[in-house]
Amino acid sequence: MKWFCTLICLAFLTAQSPVAFAGKNDTVQTIRVKIEANQWDKDLILQKLNQHGQSHHLKFEAADDGYQYRVTFATGQKRNVLLEIMGAGAVNYSKADVTVYDSKGVALFQFERDNRYTDSGATNAAAKEIIKRLVKLRSRSGI
Repeated sequence: MKWFCTLICLAFLTAQSPVAFAGKNDTVQTIRVKIEANQWDKDLILQKLNQHGQSHHLKFEAADDGYQYRVTFATGQKRNVLLEIMGAGAVNYSKADVTVYDSKGVALFQFERDNRYTDSGATNAAAKEIIKRLVKLRSRSGI
């Protein structure tokens, strides 16, 4: 019987762990970003950053001044030459180009996400990568 009660208590504590053991990691950090993109891309990348940032306790806020990071972002179409050579005709796919700078204008990282079916898919992949890299950079600097 003691064994059963111990097991129930342990299960209860484990299920309650996010609430019972709330700490510093549960505070949401707001990151101010200046996004340089057309209006459609700007709205979409900000939405995706906030969507995926939640699991890292991050909230992204658009800013024209007083920002921590400047993000240049663009989606576009790229021709899939391999499919064209195989006779599929002109087959395009979506891509996203990203460069992230610190507040002083120093380039922190740059990458491209392509081979996506839609601009939204490319933006989604780009947002995940931006967050992954920012989390790593911020943990190194102790932020």
